Amino acid sequence: MTQAFLPLLTRSRGAIVNVVSLSAFAAVPVLPAYSISKAAAFSMSQSLRALLAGKGVSVHAVLPGPVDTDMTVGLDIPKASPEYVARAILDGVENGEEEIFPDPMSESMAESWRSGAAKAFERQNAALLQAAPVAA
Repeated sequence: MTQAFLPLLTRSRGAIVNVVSLSAFAAVPVLPAYSISKAAAFSMSQSLRALLAGKGVSVHAVLPGPVDTDMTVGLDIPKASPEYVARAILDGVENGEEEIFPDPMSESMAESWRSGAAKAFERQNAALLQAAPVAA
């Protein structure tokens, strides 16, 4: 999908927004396939961010906690409304946030992620592109 839209995204200096999940950071053991796919989507978002930055395309990873959808209907846990999450995603894109934590549960992790060693390592790896350009 990214390759198909890349010319348009480049011309418009557009944005890619991947809705991932907090389970990209810590697996939900009862949903291993879900957790694995979210971790892979997060890694892809980080890679695309570095690869496309020079083309003027921003890449945002959305990391919500539980959202009140059909998927979570049977879970007796606090959940954010889809409307709340959608507004927060749009605000995050507008504010240029690379990782968007769009609900109270995920927001509690935002600062530790943004100032942590893993985010610093992502930036260090992204800097490798300046030394050896890689085609997207």
